[in-house]
Amino acid sequence: MSTTTITVRTDKPLRDALAKRAKAEHKTVSDVVREILEQSLIERPMAERVGKLRGTLRIAEPTGAWQREIRERNWRS
Repeated sequence: MSTTTITVRTDKPLRDALAKRAKAEHKTVSDVVREILEQSLIERPMAERVGKLRGTLRIAEPTGAWQREIRERNWRS
């Protein structure tokens, strides 16, 4: 695999956090950044990406007739 260099500008707190994580994982900062980029760019199914949100949406009880109709027809409610 051929590699290329990418320059990324960060503020000091981010650079320090990267250095701390790299040290904790016994890796270089470049390795940590590369892994973070790879993980964020992997195509994952929608269910996997938002699965942690399941059950967290709270919707007020329907007040109008059409809202109640939709609620009754909704197989998930």
